[in-house]
Amino acid sequence: MKSLEPLLNLQHLCVNEKANDSSVESTKKTESFTTPLSLDEVEVILGYEFKNKQLLEEAFTDASLGEDFSNERLEYVGDSVLNLLFTKDQYFEYPDLSPGVLTRLRAANVDSDKLARVAVKHGFHRFLRHKKPLLEDQIRQFSEEIRRYPLHSNGLVDVPKALADLVESIIGAVFIDSNSSIDIVWKISLRFDGVMLEYCITLTII
Repeated sequence: MKSLEPLLNLQHLCVNEKANDSSVESTKKTESFTTPLSLDEVEVILGYEFKNKQLLEEAFTDASLGEDFSNERLEYVGDSVLNLLFTKDQYFEYPDLSPGVLTRLRAANVDSDKLARVAVKHGFHRFLRHKKPLLEDQIRQFSEEIRRYPLHSNGLVDVPKALADLVESIIGAVFIDSNSSIDIVWKISLRFDGVMLEYCITLTII
């Protein structure tokens, strides 16, 4: 009687190969969510050369990637800096507006919709390193839908929060790298003109 051991070993080998193939395929899918970061191209878009390149890499690293660092802390800094910049600018730009109106105006110009548009318009999303399987489709859909709402969707479009977080992280990175220079950060914000700095539309929705 022939032994079944060779056959069982063969079946075991086939199962292992399938498992390995599945693992490789899963790894490929995971890797497809990350994008190699081109620091030089990002700096050209920003018009700013980083002294500490690590800050720029950190700004484009989503927490989902599982690295030892992510852009969450820089996002925190950037959020505060943007609010300060717009507070200062609007104070002098609109001397007759009340604090309540200025607050709503500022909020409308630094909300997720506005910031995500900056990321798409300047192509920052192409460099975001992440492992979010649905994010690419969400960005594609957002890019298509905002064509119907050139300035602001007023909540009618689902905004990928990761894009808004990315822009805040970039602002935070520049602020830290420039030794907390408000002037340098503001100059970079002005490069986003046509997206974030359209006060006319936000005034009409207040």
